[in-house]
Amino acid sequence: MQAQEQGLRAFFVDKGSSVELLDQAELFLSAEALERRAAQGIAIDKSDLPVAPEYLKELKRRGAKVRAHSRWLNYAYVEGISLAELESLPFVKNVEQPKAHQSHLAGTATTFDYGLGSTQIEQISGHLLHQQGFTGRGSTIAVIDAGFTGTLEAAVLDSLRNSGRLKGSFNFISGDTNVYTGQGSHGASVLSTMAALDTGAFVGTAPHANYWLLTSENISSETPLEMDHWLMAAEFADSVGAHVINTSLGYTTFDDANDSYQYSDMDGNTTVVTRAADWAASRGIIVVASAGNEGSGSWQYIGAPADGDSVLAVGAVDATGAYAGFSSRGPSYDWRIKPDVAAMGSGTILINSQGFVQSGFGTSFSSPLIAGMAACMVQAQPTLHGEVIARNIRRSGHLFGNANNNLGFGIPNFYQAYIISTDELEAPDQLAVYPNPIKDYINIHGQFETNEELQISILDQSGRLVYQTSRPWGNQAIRINLSNLDQGFYILNVEGNQSFQQKILIQ
Repeated sequence: MQAQEQGLRAFFVDKGSSVELLDQAELFLSAEALERRAAQGIAIDKSDLPVAPEYLKELKRRGAKVRAHSRWLNYAYVEGISLAELESLPFVKNVEQPKAHQSHLAGTATTFDYGLGSTQIEQISGHLLHQQGFTGRGSTIAVIDAGFTGTLEAAVLDSLRNSGRLKGSFNFISGDTNVYTGQGSHGASVLSTMAALDTGAFVGTAPHANYWLLTSENISSETPLEMDHWLMAAEFADSVGAHVINTSLGYTTFDDANDSYQYSDMDGNTTVVTRAADWAASRGIIVVASAGNEGSGSWQYIGAPADGDSVLAVGAVDATGAYAGFSSRGPSYDWRIKPDVAAMGSGTILINSQGFVQSGFGTSFSSPLIAGMAACMVQAQPTLHGEVIARNIRRSGHLFGNANNNLGFGIPNFYQAYIISTDELEAPDQLAVYPNPIKDYINIHGQFETNEELQISILDQSGRLVYQTSRPWGNQAIRINLSNLDQGFYILNVEGNQSFQQKILIQ
């Protein structure tokens, strides 16, 4: 393979002139994105603003090739400019040297009445949620993957193509909308497990959802740029109002052994793709990622972005619910439960590059089964923050309370997850705290009165006060940074017109 020019990530000190757009969100977020934010009570802030155009212009004037950029993390991936020159620029905060990597597609295809897809959806009780009328209608799923060859030919996707629910596509490698040729059919196989709608033959987990098809994975090369393109795809998904992102890509092994990620890098904070996934989740998007297929190999562990604390990492089981030996294992390096849940990834029904239905193996295909049902949850409860829905999916797992490193919290029961969420919405005294366990930040949500003053305190196990603040309730989740607290169990107290207490775990 031809050597690639070394790229650098230049992180900027601020958003420059883009701050003038803060009160004009409609200029950079679609009406659908703004509607999703409003429904979940998520405010627009500076991280949503585009990268300062004057910074990009200056980099180009100096001869740099700007290959990718991120509004969430506020950086540009550049080539053709030295590290020293970047560090000398007043608008550059710091520079990161990304490692060359090799990305792994987590599964490769091999062979309503739900037809052939009945086992994989009934195993997670998705059919019961469908029977409630929740089939993903009105929800939008962004599929970030490799190519989608076979999508235009598959009979089981006729409904998707003909109904206007295929909202669009973009190829972040070539910079155009062609995702159907040149990068293989992995994305099409993934898409079909959700979007198929051919009664009596094959029906997916979200047969009435809307879809965006986004290609970030270049199957002919292994460069750091692919992770940056993934981040751009996630930001694009946010901008078009996606409720769910499914990604069946994982990043672990590098071409040069000296550059390889170590297990210690799977800590939820190191890789740019994991940081991007957590940013997407903070924006209310449910991010679902395949755990990987390294369970029986020397690596064994999950990859990135599955290590993200706000990411639903999905392992694989067979048709009987038994652990599939190839499925990557947990925990994350910092001892969080991973994978989060599991679904059928051994013998999963899907389409191939010719659009024909067959079976395949890999967590690539267990992940979208969960993502499709998550979109059905969004349809059922559109005002819930995505992280709350993800938390309730974990809570519905058959191993919840007895999680392990192979299947995490186990095989979710989506009807039970729906009931859990419904009970929370209907109970005015219910306090929602997520994520829990906690890595850095905690979000507090409840049925409070507008401008109600809330006294928030945290006690350690000895009863010692370790955190205290006062916040007015503004109809959106209160986000608190707890990264300075040690690992362990604590008691959270929230006092306003009512008093709440909940046990939390910081990992």
